[in-house]
Amino acid sequence: METIFIEYPALVYKSDKNNVFVANCICKKLIGFGKTEQDALINLEKLLNESDSDYPVKVTPKHILI
Repeated sequence: METIFIEYPALVYKSDKNNVFVANCICKKLIGFGKTEQDALINLEKLLNESDSDYPVKVTPKHILI
């Protein structure tokens, strides 16, 4: 049996103000912070899984290069 996941896009960038990585899910208006990109994505995925309990959630990173 195939597992169904809900995927949300997240913008990933590094904040110059406080030197942390930010993963921003515009669809759900949630933000995950972390010292690395992976930490920010994991924190955002945890928040999304807490808000959507029906199906597991995966985050698809979209990087911003400035």
